[in-house]
Amino acid sequence: MGSASSSSSCFQPNYGDFYLSSAHSNIDARYDVIVIGSGYGGSIAASRAARAGKKVCVLEKGREWRPGDFPETELNSAKEVQMTFHGNKTVGDPTSLFDFVISPDVAVLQGCGLGGTSLINANVALDCDPRVFQDEVWPKTLREDLETMNNTDKKRALDMLQPTVYPEKFPELPKMSRMAKAAAHIADIESLDATKIFKRTPLLVNFNDKEKNSAGIPQPACISCGNCCGGCNTGAKNTLNMNYLPDAKAHGAKIFTQVEVRGVVKDPVSDGWRVHYVHHLRKQKSFKVKEQIVRANVVILGAGALGSTDILLKSQALGLELSPNLGKRFTTNGDAVGFSYNGESVVRHVGKPLVKIRKKPHKAPGPCVTSIIDMREQEGKTVDQCFVLEDGTPPSSTSLPYNIVIRFLESGKDTTSGDVQKTGRHVIGKGMKNTIAFLAVGHDSAAGELQLDEETDRVWVNYPNIGESENFERVRSTMEHATTSLKGTFIPNPYWAGLAAKMRDTKGIVTVHPLGGCGMGETGAGGVVTHAGQVFVGDSSEVHQGLYVLDGSVMPRSLGINPCLTISMVAERGMRLMAEERGWSIDFESSKVLDLESTRARPGIRFTERLGGQMTIGENTGPCELILTIESEDVEQMLNEDETHQARVHGNLTCEILSSCPLTVSNGYFTMFSLSEDKVQSREMTYTLNLTSAEGAVYYLKGHKLIHKDSAFEIGKKDTTRLEISVYKGESEDGDEIGKAKLQIRGGDIVKKLSTIEVTHASGKLERLKWKTKFCTFFMGNMWQIYGAFTSGCTPFDPTAPPREKRPLKLNGTEAKVYPIETEDGVELYLTRYQGGPKGPVMLVHGMGVSSKIFSLDTVDTNLVEFLFAEGYDVWLLEWRASIMLPSANEKTTIDLCAEYDVPAGVKKILAVTNQKNIQILAHCAGAAITCASILAGKLHGKVRNLIISQSGFINVPTRLNWFKAHLKLPQILYGIGVEGLTAYTDSEQNWMGKILDQFFEGTADVTTAFDQHCDNHVCHRITFLYGLLYEHCNFNSATHETLHEMFGYGDAKLLKHFALCFAKEHLVNDEGKDTYLPDFKKGLKSQEYKDKIAFMDIPIQFCSGEKNKAFDQASTARALQRVAEAHPGQNYERFVVPDYGHIDCIMGKNAATDVFPYFLRFLDKYAEG
Repeated sequence: MGSASSSSSCFQPNYGDFYLSSAHSNIDARYDVIVIGSGYGGSIAASRAARAGKKVCVLEKGREWRPGDFPETELNSAKEVQMTFHGNKTVGDPTSLFDFVISPDVAVLQGCGLGGTSLINANVALDCDPRVFQDEVWPKTLREDLETMNNTDKKRALDMLQPTVYPEKFPELPKMSRMAKAAAHIADIESLDATKIFKRTPLLVNFNDKEKNSAGIPQPACISCGNCCGGCNTGAKNTLNMNYLPDAKAHGAKIFTQVEVRGVVKDPVSDGWRVHYVHHLRKQKSFKVKEQIVRANVVILGAGALGSTDILLKSQALGLELSPNLGKRFTTNGDAVGFSYNGESVVRHVGKPLVKIRKKPHKAPGPCVTSIIDMREQEGKTVDQCFVLEDGTPPSSTSLPYNIVIRFLESGKDTTSGDVQKTGRHVIGKGMKNTIAFLAVGHDSAAGELQLDEETDRVWVNYPNIGESENFERVRSTMEHATTSLKGTFIPNPYWAGLAAKMRDTKGIVTVHPLGGCGMGETGAGGVVTHAGQVFVGDSSEVHQGLYVLDGSVMPRSLGINPCLTISMVAERGMRLMAEERGWSIDFESSKVLDLESTRARPGIRFTERLGGQMTIGENTGPCELILTIESEDVEQMLNEDETHQARVHGNLTCEILSSCPLTVSNGYFTMFSLSEDKVQSREMTYTLNLTSAEGAVYYLKGHKLIHKDSAFEIGKKDTTRLEISVYKGESEDGDEIGKAKLQIRGGDIVKKLSTIEVTHASGKLERLKWKTKFCTFFMGNMWQIYGAFTSGCTPFDPTAPPREKRPLKLNGTEAKVYPIETEDGVELYLTRYQGGPKGPVMLVHGMGVSSKIFSLDTVDTNLVEFLFAEGYDVWLLEWRASIMLPSANEKTTIDLCAEYDVPAGVKKILAVTNQKNIQILAHCAGAAITCASILAGKLHGKVRNLIISQSGFINVPTRLNWFKAHLKLPQILYGIGVEGLTAYTDSEQNWMGKILDQFFEGTADVTTAFDQHCDNHVCHRITFLYGLLYEHCNFNSATHETLHEMFGYGDAKLLKHFALCFAKEHLVNDEGKDTYLPDFKKGLKSQEYKDKIAFMDIPIQFCSGEKNKAFDQASTARALQRVAEAHPGQNYERFVVPDYGHIDCIMGKNAATDVFPYFLRFLDKYAEG
């Protein structure tokens, strides 16, 4: 062989910012042509329709994958697997690359991404046996048009796909020599000519460096890494995103990924079609996906055998009249696999990651398939008895499971005996290096049927006993002969004859070439589509005008070969005939190539928000919900160059008095902090968008959030969460105004909104962090300019701090569930559930000026949520109205309101969801006070199993500083002069007044705390001023101390005033200072009213105090214990004091999981079962 090396190329294009797909906000309301799917049929349809000058939209369910993106390790590959089990469920993300559909007799693997299965196939481009098309199952018109299809249409496909064989000048591959040896052995047995049956395979792979291919895309030469079926990370493989798809984009097509089509129905207001779809943006799943609509004159399905059939079955359920043959004539294409394990020669059995192949190019295994043993020319055999045998190289990402299955789980047939060296290789683990995989493609009876599974809402394959077909046994025998020539151990497909088959008692078939389901026919009585892919109306010869299928699903039988070339030819033919029928002129001569600059994506930003409220249209008023995803494709330009800071918008509006179905947003725009034209010293967030209903009505929505400081201490949360909208008829506000609404982001949705913020098209984690930080800094900076020193409780970002990436909670894959609740007085709260097991449920109640983040902070090794979750508890976090995560934190409130409404609402919701009679509660500080107040008011009678009170409760003995502030009546003074609240947040960009206040707070902290508690954190100083020293600094790690601004925020002055009254009396009183919770407090048990109230505390209670608590004196819990024990001597009451701990460090301390939480656990475990 020549001396050239397939791994010697130094030419490696940078595909890092190369994107063909566009943001979802660019989806228009209507197109000339919509193509569904981007496999061979879909990509060809998009290219040809675009070359015909049509306005084309491509909708692909999967994500866009570029060279360099594909997983090369087992762990990364496992993250990109989705598996659908018939009658059970789907595991994994619906956009994951490797899409397995597991049915009783057939398992299908297909690619999910832009380019379809071309992303993970072997790219073998072989012609069908001519006898395949002589079968009368094909429509007569197609059989009569074979000459044109095999010449004109095939040439067009080959010009784009560029197949070539593995070059003679490249290094010889061990697996090719092994295949040649096997071919010679099989030829002797079958009396065939070995030189005729052993062939190099035409591959859709580039073996020469190209600065630009025919579509304008740079492509390097193949380096023979063997990872074709895991995804090509060099760009050498001629996948569809290297040819047809960029060609379509160059000619004007718009491509959208992560869009799943759910059905196609006739448009009632035109002669065209209505396509129903949902978005699958991974980070935006906090909000339930709703169907949206886009319209077109022509719809072409190219989603593959399973995908197109799935869509048509769902369309049939929506009322579209289709052939009774829909789903039938499914075929596995005779796919089979087998292995020659531990033969006499090294084969290079598996693909290699790029980093390894570039270090050791001489160990390159070669492309996945390079040669075949062609068994289609055997005399006396029908076409259905023939097949081809191919060498196969599994990708590097399958190396470990491949080794485990072949070496340890399967016991094959040894074709040799007494080979000591072979036994030695097996024992020391080197047998795999001498292993070759055989891939076979042949025929079956095409008797399978694709049916919709009600459990998974996806199609499954109903093909009983397919594995018993004679041809699979014929293939197995040939593979065994090949193994004999290599002196290996033959291992058949484990799913067909190995461990998996035995466990299931079924000879299962795994296919990577699923075909059929929408087979061609002369009429609807015999097929689903015509010879040209037009969809039949029922069982008639009439067709649905403008509805086509052009992909592997239209094949009415098996092809006996890797089908990509045949599918491409049929699709090219279908587009040729479509153009002729519709009077289009496809410009096949155009040499226009993709302008790569148009594909260069810059980092963008995206987030989703949900707003709800009431809309009024005339005399009718009804619920209205707006879910919008806001995205900018260039976050730097949005923040720094555009004065209006504009972004695009997509989503939907649900309002039954406007339309019975959700209305789809198109042509939507959003501006952030643009100057208001109507109000001085104000900024606006504006929303303008078009709405289209399922009925075809078009509306224009205009909305705005006015960002304006109305009082000295307003912090802006109301302004940024409330939206006023107007709706007009038509496409602009020139139409008649028909409706108005005031919408608001609910409390629980604020957290969800924050979780959806993501940076798109970033080159890596650091760039994502960089732009996410810049965006949040920009937002908080504008809020600061408007609202000044008193900011909201949402998590601000320190402009001088490095970006921080938060660790995920240790929940074993369990996702938190958020339950919005509304109190009887109309305040929106929410509960977050972490269901770790059957114990509990236990509700955690946070203090004032914070949120439930104190229980779930990620800056310690194990937080309280993770601790209880690991112990099997069903943990619920209550965000009550003073939570800094809620808009209600800015409203005036009292202990009384929280006790009467918030705690009971939380308990009621938990009991309803869990179907329990009572719950456990762990409440901290102000949370303990409102919980005790609620119990003493009789609101929770019989609903609390046991209670843990941390630091405070119904007895409130202040420390010196808080006693001084209470008797000085500082909170009352602040409230009296109009100060509505105070915040603990500050940052380095303070104005002069803020800096003066920071110095004052620092001085106060220094005077009132010991020297070893001094620090240079201004947030820490403010916390100490507001509440007293809440923690011993030695109990916090640096990460927690440096992120205090994330945990502490706004505190309502009226609530502070109420606590000051309690401090003055040293026990719970109402907001007028009266003893309503424990009447005749001084008389105690001598008073019947007191006894009646304290009777509600006849439940097991544990009291906890930090030894060095500087907010509440230890006497608070000691006296409380004395009171309840005196009233109920037979009840279980406990108290413990944590040495060297203060107040909130008992919850947030770096070692709280070992020093404090075990005390909580022991008490909870006593009453864990209701």
